[in-house]
Amino acid sequence: MGRMVRKQIVMDAEQERAVAARARALGISQSEFVRRAVKHALTGDEPVKAEAWRQARELMDQAPELRTGSGGQRWTREELHERPSRRRY
Repeated sequence: MGRMVRKQIVMDAEQERAVAARARALGISQSEFVRRAVKHALTGDEPVKAEAWRQARELMDQAPELRTGSGGQRWTREELHERPSRRRY
């Protein structure tokens, strides 16, 4: 990140509570939340979705190390997709 410039903004109490709650839920500072919101407004990026996808990718990368079932089987994402569906429609 380049040189940071301090800005002061004014918002109503409801917006402030919403920003604080959303930043807390994302595990980021309110300043970072506002920077992402500004970037989204300027570029059309989806910062919240991008962060969610990043977290999902991290979990998928860990998937082979996770154990499931009482026998402690190891599985890969590819193996899960190879299994035939047991659902009947």
